[in-house]
Amino acid sequence: MIRIRPYKASDVDTILSWCQDEKAFYQWTAGVLGNYPITQNEFCFVESLMPFTAFDETGIVGFFTLRNPDESLDELRFGFVIINPHKRGKGYAPVRSKICI
Repeated sequence: MIRIRPYKASDVDTILSWCQDEKAFYQWTAGVLGNYPITQNEFCFVESLMPFTAFDETGIVGFFTLRNPDESLDELRFGFVIINPHKRGKGYAPVRSKICI
């Protein structure tokens, strides 16, 4: 069963390992997080958003942020969504969305 918790800095190595080439990195970040390969220090930018880690009984399976486009929390947007490449196609993204809503 997938669960979600606040992102921890100790998650960074696992999450960054999922972008194994420049193309995958830019598909994930659209260049917003900097150039490939991103460093742990550069990735700490996500802590200024609302970062979350998805996990199951095997460990970390995904990462995403929520951000508010205004000062209000009436509207939140998903961002920087990534799933462990070995877990893709197993229905984690829709479950993650339902949990967040």
